[in-house]
Amino acid sequence: MSMADCKKCDNSLDAIQLDETPKLLVKGREIGINALDDIMKDVRSRELKGSELGAALLNEVKRLDYVPPSMEKDYQAALLQDYQRRFG
Repeated sequence: MSMADCKKCDNSLDAIQLDETPKLLVKGREIGINALDDIMKDVRSRELKGSELGAALLNEVKRLDYVPPSMEKDYQAALLQDYQRRFG
């Protein structure tokens, strides 16, 4: 195998593992949230408004991911912002 063949293999997209966990921007930091897209769609189907919407989003995220208690308000604000960006 020549050196050119090795470089060709190294540049293959098949060799790259991508992190496909959806990200949420919480206080300027990207946080991976399991099933974020599904959570957003599920909560939207409930047609909630105001504080109920924020609470439902946070509760669904907490079912699948650890949310530090001291960061719950920040997560909820970020979730609401992402929800508004997605659905208006």
